[in-house]
Amino acid sequence: MRTILYIFITLTLLTINNYSQQNSCEIKKAYEYLESKGEVYFSFMVFDKARLNDISKIISIDNFSGETAFAYANKQEFEEFLKLDIPFTVLPHPGDAEFDVKMKSSPEEILEWDVYPTYDAYIAMMNQFAADFPNLCRIVNIGSTVQGRQMLFAVISDNVNTPEPEPKAMYTSSMHGDETTGYVLMLRLIHTLLNSYNSNTQITQLVNNAEIWINPLANPDGTYRTGNNTVNGAIRGNANNVDLNRNYPGTDYYGNPNLQPEIINFMNASGQYYWRLSANFHGGTEVVNYPWDCWARLAADDAWWVRVSRKFADTVHQYAPSNYMNEYVNGITNGYAWYYVHGSRQDYQIYYRHGRESTIEISDTKLLPPAQLPAHWEYLYRSLIGYLEQVQYGIKGQVTDSVTNLPLKAKISISGFDIDSSEVYSDSLFGMYYRMIIAGTYNLTFSAPGYYSKTIQNVSAVNDQATVLNVKLQPIINGISGINNQPQEFRLYQNYPNPFNPSTTINFEIPLSRGVSGEAGRGVFTSLKIYDVLGNEIAVLVNSKLTPGTYEYQWDATNYPSGVYFYKLTTGDFSAVNKMILIK
Repeated sequence: MRTILYIFITLTLLTINNYSQQNSCEIKKAYEYLESKGEVYFSFMVFDKARLNDISKIISIDNFSGETAFAYANKQEFEEFLKLDIPFTVLPHPGDAEFDVKMKSSPEEILEWDVYPTYDAYIAMMNQFAADFPNLCRIVNIGSTVQGRQMLFAVISDNVNTPEPEPKAMYTSSMHGDETTGYVLMLRLIHTLLNSYNSNTQITQLVNNAEIWINPLANPDGTYRTGNNTVNGAIRGNANNVDLNRNYPGTDYYGNPNLQPEIINFMNASGQYYWRLSANFHGGTEVVNYPWDCWARLAADDAWWVRVSRKFADTVHQYAPSNYMNEYVNGITNGYAWYYVHGSRQDYQIYYRHGRESTIEISDTKLLPPAQLPAHWEYLYRSLIGYLEQVQYGIKGQVTDSVTNLPLKAKISISGFDIDSSEVYSDSLFGMYYRMIIAGTYNLTFSAPGYYSKTIQNVSAVNDQATVLNVKLQPIINGISGINNQPQEFRLYQNYPNPFNPSTTINFEIPLSRGVSGEAGRGVFTSLKIYDVLGNEIAVLVNSKLTPGTYEYQWDATNYPSGVYFYKLTTGDFSAVNKMILIK
């Protein structure tokens, strides 16, 4: 008996010693990667999905298959992971290629589409698109990266230099710098849309009826980690070794992310340009990932998402080998069902911007050998165009003021259907709204501060078609029917309650004065805007002509942090600012 016990203890000690030596070796390799690249790629086993979700809050899970998790971590994240005492294996970094990446330095050479551009060639090519097609394309730089590289969009539309009442659709790729397939495919998509206009009916109709924004490279610092002349050595994170697809404000909880310049640029652009449909392209597997990433509960538009994702993957299957995009649920997956992610761009765009966005993984290999790029284009380009077309479908129309006929920024919601910010808003420039939705019959409610709400019942939506529904809202006008009730002066009142949580009411008055006649239907252009303590504009409550009267508007600050805010009324020659405090 003592002999058996002795053997058991000896074997246990040997196992522990071997594990300790192995883990020590892996830790050494990990720190070598952290020293040279600022991040390490590794795998580990996890048998409990709930535990994986907790680990995902510490490091960047990249993939989860069976019981094996693949992950990235910077130094701080890796040291937090080590505290969990989980055995792991360091893997070769996906951004380190053992093949010729075929870098080319001129736009002409890139048009073979089986190469990767140098950074300077990329910038030159983007600008050349606008130069060659000045009426179809313009280039917008939304800001600079940590290291000062440009974050460029090619904007494509039939009258690209003139604002039009049409929806904006957006593609972006390679926010993980070592996932480069989408980078080249987005450049090729821009080239195809421009060169096929007026010769391809499908593309011409798309360009005529939508404004398309394409950002081929969302993380140039990560992709060109080792210099502007090669993508070999690319990393997942940005120059600060931060995973940009974990750095957005969260939806399950806001968190306190150290927002990176690239994220701030995208957040500002999203607020300014109001993209209604978007997708971001990745590599490492092949699947269409639809919302949510952070919640187990399904999105309000889950049925629509499944249909759109299914259509993307099924179209791919007609032109790709049988083993391409065939895993998960035959090429599609709910994000949370795959693995939990906090701070993803997809969830941010939907929850905070009321848009529709998916995450599309398009190659098992992250840094794809350039010779394989043309084949992946052949697999995908029909689906890429078809996805963009969805921005035109569903229920859409214009919301206007019934008195002035001016466009209104209004909320469009569906009772008993919308949850988790799935409602949409019309834009303030044209009053246009776009509600992509699965086929069915719905009751839509249109509401705007200072206007009576209106509900339109039994509105039918058809898949892959547009139902046009234009709506006029009647303004709420008080105090202009009798001289004693007319406001005598412009006035902005203190909000109530103050401090508040989460909403507060703001009242102001517009008097009857020269050029401001309620009877004639004329008004004075009025804006009521909210600013944070740094002076950044964060909300617009009014941006239209208003006739004389007393107005009441409510600001819902549910999605904003505690702090001091200011609201500014500008109407005619009058301007006033008041302070308010949000305490949560």
